[in-house]
Amino acid sequence: MARKRKIEGQVKQQKSIPVEVIAEDVTSHPLCLHGPTLLFSSEKGRFFSCSLCRKKQDCTVHIEEDDWKKENVRKLNEKYYNLIPKLDKAAAWKNFNEIKLKHATSRAYCDTCKELYIVAQSKKHLKDHKVIMSLTDEQLANPTTWMPPLENDQREAQYLFSKKAVSTVLGILKNNNISNILCVGTPSIHEAAQAHSDFDSLLLDYDTRHHLFNPPNKFLWYNMFNDYLFNGNEDEKILKKFFKSSKDKGLCIVIDPPFGGRVEPLVQTIKDLSAAYRKVCEGEGLLPVIWAFPYFSEPYIRNIAPEIKMHDYQVEYQNHKKFQKGGRKVGSPVRFFTNLPFNTIDLSNDSNYKQCDKCKYWVSVSNAHCNKCKECTSKDGTTYKHCNSCRRCVKPTYEHCKTCGRCCHVKHECGTVVESQSCYKCNEKGHKQSQCPQVEEKVQKKKKRKNA
Repeated sequence: MARKRKIEGQVKQQKSIPVEVIAEDVTSHPLCLHGPTLLFSSEKGRFFSCSLCRKKQDCTVHIEEDDWKKENVRKLNEKYYNLIPKLDKAAAWKNFNEIKLKHATSRAYCDTCKELYIVAQSKKHLKDHKVIMSLTDEQLANPTTWMPPLENDQREAQYLFSKKAVSTVLGILKNNNISNILCVGTPSIHEAAQAHSDFDSLLLDYDTRHHLFNPPNKFLWYNMFNDYLFNGNEDEKILKKFFKSSKDKGLCIVIDPPFGGRVEPLVQTIKDLSAAYRKVCEGEGLLPVIWAFPYFSEPYIRNIAPEIKMHDYQVEYQNHKKFQKGGRKVGSPVRFFTNLPFNTIDLSNDSNYKQCDKCKYWVSVSNAHCNKCKECTSKDGTTYKHCNSCRRCVKPTYEHCKTCGRCCHVKHECGTVVESQSCYKCNEKGHKQSQCPQVEEKVQKKKKRKNA
């Protein structure tokens, strides 16, 4: 959330410049070490930049759109074709099988070197290296249960679903007669599916460590923000083969991006994967999707992909203190966004949820049905209240301010507009969606139709 700052003395207020991602085919874009860049647009102009890194020091590629038309700039960028690494998955799988033949006490993994090895055959791992010894068969089959997670929140935050969340996902898929899962950034779902006779899965993840524990046809090194397969044609063939095997079994994308990720490229990736599947198996529209993302991203997702709706299920993570049971007073802020029917999400075994007789699906026990809004309106885990002036339900901590003409937090400065906030409807600053002229125009048109 953006902060309001007071201007003191000669200190100037720094305004955040809104940046838009242009969702389009990226195959003709400049490259960086993370695959094709994305095209961004701001008040200063349009430019290509890394799809994965938000900090310039993490990835320095930044090319103005007009400069990309210059031949010398294109030639300079060609170096990335050779700089982008590839994985030798066959060698890694051969190594895995050799290690698995050894006794558990002879198996080790060095997270510093990202290497799975036989203890007697390697002495290069120093005392200050992060080494995990004596790996059991169970641990080799489920590396997410012990492997240190990647924790760079800017690009690869790796929070893993709790066992309850994993079980909920598999239950939803079973209720929808879906057997195959495209696990995009969800290794815990992949491991559970591989151990379950009713499911098959393919893991697409940026974390290259997974290729040390998976067969070559079960892991693809992947960037979900630009739909890029690092191993190129080799992995494209594996993906197409998995699509073919899913034709009669049903396929769902289960995706869990870093929470700070932009919605636009993620929706584009879901569309691209769906289009790739439809090319192989025919059909139209988006594939079934279960997308874990914070509830406050709902307006962005709803505007870009209205068919993907937010369910009230609170997604818990095993390695995030605040996003698990007892972490926050109102529970985890992460929800499942899906285009699957809500009535197939059965939470009858969880006492934290109730079935709404009017909505006909399960919601949090704190979520009250509003007869005026005709839905269970809570977004954040609290019980919302209806404001007749705003004609919608709002947070319990909000009160209607006559000066501002909207519901705000009790402690607020009238007339203050946070610089980073803009309307979800028209993207203009200075008002929210509820006060958008476009929304008001629609309301007036409806009134005219009723009176006619």
